[in-house]
Amino acid sequence: MSLEIDRKRFIFKTKQIWFADYPYDIKGFDRVVFRDCKNKVNIPGFSRREYTTLVIDLTQDLDTIWRNMSSGNCRKPIRRAERAGIKIKMNQNYNEFYTLYNSVRAMKKLSGSINSKDIRRYATLFIAEFNGEIVSGHGYLEDKNNMRSWVIGSKRFEAAEKDITMVANASKLIIWEAIKYAKAKGIKEFDFGGYYAGGEGKEILNTPNWFKQSFGGKVITHYIYQKDYSKIYTFARSLYQLARRVLK
Repeated sequence: MSLEIDRKRFIFKTKQIWFADYPYDIKGFDRVVFRDCKNKVNIPGFSRREYTTLVIDLTQDLDTIWRNMSSGNCRKPIRRAERAGIKIKMNQNYNEFYTLYNSVRAMKKLSGSINSKDIRRYATLFIAEFNGEIVSGHGYLEDKNNMRSWVIGSKRFEAAEKDITMVANASKLIIWEAIKYAKAKGIKEFDFGGYYAGGEGKEILNTPNWFKQSFGGKVITHYIYQKDYSKIYTFARSLYQLARRVLK
């Protein structure tokens, strides 16, 4: 089973397929992208690139998963978040989360924001609330075997200095609750949504890597496959990318 996300922009129709074992031809779209494929294959017409990520094996028992997490960087902060009264809610407060999500992307100067309708339709959303205020949120994609981090927002860039640790602890509690949720559903893998594989042995110095590794898990390689069915779409996309480079 896989997850399909269809989009239409102007006259062009695209499809993203998550968690398929390997790519296959689909009619009726200008572009098809297969994301997080586990198998490396050669199929005519499809380009392929590697994607490194970090995954927790959820077939382990929950106690083992908990013990594999760093005591100082995960387990203790999670317990502190619980004692502080941080509440985790599911599939609520979409508007507040979307504000946090866009705020983080603006601070990091990231492009390609996912629209709010897609988040509502496809994401399993966990949000952390402290004293009635939303301070962090993580949206995940899931099918019967996989749960993958997709969209993240928090107040860590705008929080007062005294509250930065609280926001970080809230985010760690979200991840733990999401792991427990996935485990309870029988999902087999929890994917952190990427891992920086460059740096010639210095990967752990990358802050997001250090954060993800503290939860345990294993660094693995997935594959992204892509095929354009429309020459007009390919040309239009090339012009768009060229224009963006010129305007930077």
